[in-house]
Amino acid sequence: MRKLLIAALMVTGCATDTAGSVEFIDGFSPDAPGPNAIQFVIPPIRGIEPGADKTFCTYLDYRSDREVDIYDYTGFQSKAGAHHALLYAVENNAPSDTHICNEDDMINARYLAGGGADAPPQYLPEGVVIRMPANTQLMIQTHWINASDVPVDGQAAFNVSVEDPSPSHVNAQLFTAVNTMFTLPLGISSVHTACTVQQELNFFLMGGHAHEHGTHIKLTITPATAAASIIYDTAWNTDYQFNPPRNYYTKDAPFTMHPGDTIRVDCDFNNSTPSPISFPQEMCVGWGYFFPAVNEIDCTDGIWPT
Repeated sequence: MRKLLIAALMVTGCATDTAGSVEFIDGFSPDAPGPNAIQFVIPPIRGIEPGADKTFCTYLDYRSDREVDIYDYTGFQSKAGAHHALLYAVENNAPSDTHICNEDDMINARYLAGGGADAPPQYLPEGVVIRMPANTQLMIQTHWINASDVPVDGQAAFNVSVEDPSPSHVNAQLFTAVNTMFTLPLGISSVHTACTVQQELNFFLMGGHAHEHGTHIKLTITPATAAASIIYDTAWNTDYQFNPPRNYYTKDAPFTMHPGDTIRVDCDFNNSTPSPISFPQEMCVGWGYFFPAVNEIDCTDGIWPT
């Protein structure tokens, strides 16, 4: 069944690299997709200039005429200047191109998968999936911070393993609590954000995120009717940018937050550069995957999305 489904999907899309038709930049070699997977590759992004901090949106010439469920995925990103790559389904009908992302790109965008240069594959719990809607276009967002003295080229790809939707599947989505309004002075400092949730969230995975100047991240949960508890308390290092420690839960025993509960994210930093640093060059994020859900929730600077 899965192999037949993949064959049907491949006919409708031309953003895959199974025929070797996509150009790869030097040093970028994503794994070949497995028997149940589709590979999506963006064209090279050339000449990301020194000092650049840019987020690009690349629209793919790919549409599926049916819903499919993603049950695991791997995101790949060339290493020079890489920060993250995200795969979205969007309700647009845009030409295949790459441009600096704007607000219109993210309206009606549904998160499908995420990764980075050194991010590991994401295996979803049995029966938990991320649904790719029918008749939507695919878009890959890539973020690049070129701290070198020379221009760099960038590229990203995703391998997504899919199967037919089933009534037994539970849809999941991404949650983030993020502070975007800080500036780190030279030396040691701290940043925090707090978010009061407005709906029940059942997490099967939770973690923190910072960049190379982070030294510690803590997630504290305060139920509306109980005392606070620390659920994530991690000494940070540079290697954790793309592969952070994670809290794992299960479909049958998730970590549940209820309306009125608060999640607080505390991040410590040591800015060893000659200048202050602001978001997004450095970040303080708590994140997780929750279910049941079809829409991503980003609680930004303490504001629940409407």
